[in-house]
Amino acid sequence: MPDSTQPSEHNGSSEVRVPERPHRPWWKQAISIGITLLVLVAVFGFVLPELTDYRSILEYIGGISVAEWAVLGAVSFAFLMAYPIVLVQALVTLRLPEAFVNHMTGTAITNSVPSGGAIALPVNYTMYMSWGFSPASISAGMLSAGVWDWLMRISLPVLAVFGIALTGVALGWMWLVSIGGLLAVAVMVFVLSKILGREEGARNLARWVDRVGAHAFRLAKRDKPDIEAAVMQFRTDLNSIVRSRALRLTMATIGNHIAMATLFAVSVYSVGIDRGQISIPWVVLAFALGRFLVMIPVSPGGLGLVDLGWIGLLTLGWQTANPGVPVDHDLISAGVLLFRALSLLPPILIGMASWLFWRTNKSWRREWQTLRRGETPA
Repeated sequence: MPDSTQPSEHNGSSEVRVPERPHRPWWKQAISIGITLLVLVAVFGFVLPELTDYRSILEYIGGISVAEWAVLGAVSFAFLMAYPIVLVQALVTLRLPEAFVNHMTGTAITNSVPSGGAIALPVNYTMYMSWGFSPASISAGMLSAGVWDWLMRISLPVLAVFGIALTGVALGWMWLVSIGGLLAVAVMVFVLSKILGREEGARNLARWVDRVGAHAFRLAKRDKPDIEAAVMQFRTDLNSIVRSRALRLTMATIGNHIAMATLFAVSVYSVGIDRGQISIPWVVLAFALGRFLVMIPVSPGGLGLVDLGWIGLLTLGWQTANPGVPVDHDLISAGVLLFRALSLLPPILIGMASWLFWRTNKSWRREWQTLRRGETPA
């Protein structure tokens, strides 16, 4: 298997290094695990029991019909397959089975280990390289998929607010969220257009980012990387993907977010909530806003905090649509926890099997220094 820390030359110039697995002191790891356990115990041991009754939640989930379980199974399968399809569009020559094995392994680590994302990244790189992909092509593909994902993640709440506005119940803070989202999308599109436009404009932007980054790294008392070189390298790699795959990557990213939001909505409505109690746009808005809580790295997959966020937003949606009608917190919690079970447990179990498959399957192994998959010929 290739050395996961070996540098690669891309286009004969820029050096691309593979992210190394973070090595934290044992006491920092212990603190991270302790905080995770504290959050989980606080949320599921104290906060949720004050709002809901776990037996009622189980009864609501147990009342789901066979037909509804079939729909949940089909939507869950689409949820599992959606992001691997995005990766296939972002990384040239990547096959769907490879994308599935890689994504499931990384997701299993992210959703089961404190600060798992930092561990999953070098594992994903190592797997790709063992199949013949060069580090530079992996970086370009993963960065492209990430940029498109963030554009859609920011756009989804805006679309949901407009859907709520059509029903005539949009609140003032929703329009602030929409304006903020539109501004964020506009900034990202402007930056991308500068990076992908004329080289001189991209270099000026890169120098400005480099100067701003210098202050941030100085305050953090860390050595500053060559941000200008990194931005220009990203421009080169992203240009090759955008020229040939922008439309397909956009459609795949939209499909991925539709699959996630659909699984959330189907989970919520399967336990007994009807659209008169919480409308579909409200459910989508709650899902979209709750996903931003995942960025708070206190537990794997944001478990606990994100669930409380979803329950709170769905409760607000119920109260807005049904003033004066008591909120059934058990019902809302049942839908949220059902979604959590369907979105967390299968990827963890499949991810463990995927990692074992990667370790034992030698037929996919290739030397990336020779094959250099994923690179676009000059």
